[in-house]
Amino acid sequence: MKNKIDEILLTFRKNGGRITAQRRALVSLILENPDCSCKELYYIAKAKDSCVGRATVYRTVHSLEEFGVRQSAR
Repeated sequence: MKNKIDEILLTFRKNGGRITAQRRALVSLILENPDCSCKELYYIAKAKDSCVGRATVYRTVHSLEEFGVRQSAR
């Protein structure tokens, strides 16, 4: 899974995104919970790191969808 995380983070970098500790943690969390909604991912992330913002989760998921890495959870 580490290779997949690195591959996704490289995609962020190629598209002008920064690689932050929160983004790295969120990508890992999203890969571990592929069927969770943004709201569910936010609550999981918030439990692990109280500094994670809702907008960060939504922006990260949106970016992954734009890159074709994640399908929208319904």
